[in-house]
Amino acid sequence: MRKVACVAFALLAVLVAANPALAVCRSRTSARVVLYGGGDDPGVFLWDSRFRLRAYHLATFDEAQAMLPRALLVRGGTRAVVIACLPNFVQARYGLGLDDAVDVKILSGPMRGVSGWISGSDIRRLP
Repeated sequence: MRKVACVAFALLAVLVAANPALAVCRSRTSARVVLYGGGDDPGVFLWDSRFRLRAYHLATFDEAQAMLPRALLVRGGTRAVVIACLPNFVQARYGLGLDDAVDVKILSGPMRGVSGWISGSDIRRLP
């Protein structure tokens, strides 16, 4: 009986992890954040739709280059506010994990007032 319960619990855990509707965003709505890209370049691509954000991360190199004119490059350190967040919406082509798609409105810099979608990994919380 104990073995059946363990198997049932493991199956339930897999179903919960696989269901994006049950996932929770790491960024809450109305949170003030700072944008920083990963790697050596702190710049962040700001996309006009969450679907282009996801397509860019799934694209081949040539496809990604063709999509870049649709994005704005925001300097690292730019302050923004979270408008909306979709958990586990972005999947990298060669990565195993999922990332949140976050709709932000820029609060500082030359792009102040512009809204767009970024990857959740490009967000740092303000203290």
